[in-house]
Amino acid sequence: LKGLHNSPRVTRDRMIFQSAGVVTAEDVSCLVIPDGCVGLPTLAAMEQGIPVIAVRENRNRMRNRLSDFPVRSGNLITVDSYLEAAGVLAALRAGVSLESVRRPLKRTVVRTETAETAVPVLQDDPARPG
Repeated sequence: LKGLHNSPRVTRDRMIFQSAGVVTAEDVSCLVIPDGCVGLPTLAAMEQGIPVIAVRENRNRMRNRLSDFPVRSGNLITVDSYLEAAGVLAALRAGVSLESVRRPLKRTVVRTETAETAVPVLQDDPARPG
């Protein structure tokens, strides 16, 4: 692949981490990869709880199944396109729950209280003049 020699390298050498301009896992909020491409950066992200977004539209010859790897719940997000991946990134940055924008929505349960069991938020204090 053209330009691949310029890509970041995964290392465990602690001395390199002290250099200026070094990107560490703490600087990465999410990893976007083609679906089926699992490499050291993907495994490192999954190990450290960094969300991984797998994009289906990027067809490739790799046939790794991310579901075969131990991934924390909610940290593997599969999308159809890079446009959808950009939306997921925006939602994650804004703190929006992905379940709240995915369709179909999960069943919503609404609980109401009867007047007898409800506790008023503000009560009048008879000792205070009104």
